[in-house]
Amino acid sequence: MTVLSVMILMVANIFQSSSAAWNIGTQKASMNTAARAALDYMARELACAVAGEVQSAELATPASIPFTLTGGNDVTFVALSGDPANGRALRGMQFKYESQTLKHNRFTGLFKPYTGPVWDGGSGLQVMIENVLSLTMVAYADELALQNGTGAGDWSAGSLPLCLDIAIEMLSEDDMVRKDAGASADFVDRNAKVYSTRVYFPNRAGYQAR
Repeated sequence: MTVLSVMILMVANIFQSSSAAWNIGTQKASMNTAARAALDYMARELACAVAGEVQSAELATPASIPFTLTGGNDVTFVALSGDPANGRALRGMQFKYESQTLKHNRFTGLFKPYTGPVWDGGSGLQVMIENVLSLTMVAYADELALQNGTGAGDWSAGSLPLCLDIAIEMLSEDDMVRKDAGASADFVDRNAKVYSTRVYFPNRAGYQAR
């Protein structure tokens, strides 16, 4: 009975360890998939961004489509990825970090540059991914700024930067729970993972009405 009890305890410990390892692996894989999917979506929309003056017979003076980056974690812009039946395929977009989540807002068909740019309605901020420690976006005005590493976390202009660096720092679900419960900074540093990409803007010449 003693030998049998020892064997049962050993098997139980092995099962528990295997289960914990499986859970960790599953959460890491889920985190990788979510982060990469979010970055791909952000890069795809940002690559369609436009900014600049819009000529219209309905406007006394040309309107300006803005590109705005605030605090390195909140970007609002207009992309040529909307419904062609609404606003010549223009769509307002927003990506924002808030309360350990990455969120997005789509102003489908509600950005009207020909009667004066107006952000109106939209889906509201919707959660893209959770367990996000930080979202960092850095805009580089030109090649010289890129070479010198002099990027900016704030950009508000009727023009596009040369490129935008995006970095998402994440923890797995269990690790985020431990972090919120008071885990040490060393624990967070060991377990956090950063996912990054760089987006160039092919429409820097601006959006011209046709």
